[in-house]
Amino acid sequence: MRIIAGHNRGRKLKSVPGMKTRPTADRVKEAVFSSIDGLLYGCRFLDVFGGTGSISLEAVSRGAEEAVILEKDADALKVIQENITACGQQQRCRVMRGDSLSSLNALGHQGKQFDLIYVDPPYQSGLYETVLQKIASENLLAKDGMILLECAKNTSLSVENSIFFIYKEKNYGDTRVVYMKYKDIEEDTP
Repeated sequence: MRIIAGHNRGRKLKSVPGMKTRPTADRVKEAVFSSIDGLLYGCRFLDVFGGTGSISLEAVSRGAEEAVILEKDADALKVIQENITACGQQQRCRVMRGDSLSSLNALGHQGKQFDLIYVDPPYQSGLYETVLQKIASENLLAKDGMILLECAKNTSLSVENSIFFIYKEKNYGDTRVVYMKYKDIEEDTP
């Protein structure tokens, strides 16, 4: 696992030992970040299920102004901190320890908003709709912002009663990435 592009290009990252986390494959990460590259510079980035921190570190390497990483697992938190330090991104990355839904609540109470929100819970967790509802209720997505949701290819997503709409989906092997925006925002696909 490595940083693909930007300031920290080529930097190798540590993984969490064991099978508790499932890092995003480099080829998926490369394709996703290439598709949003023009949106990264100066953006506020939120990684809802941090894992190793590689998604947020890729974002700041490519020019995101700040990244907030949510994670509850102690082993993952240790790896995230080590990866942030190895990349020298302590000033641009903030890690919040705890349950993602509680952390989303806290960010909402702080009045935070993000331009890009990456949602990649454990595939079988069933947390997709719950997290989307929490992002909406806490007003965490900036008006012109985008949610990138990574899931298993066969995952069923229901956004019918949501304020978000799916405007693009891409499959990469067994992985699907869903791009979402507010329903009232009409913009070209990146």
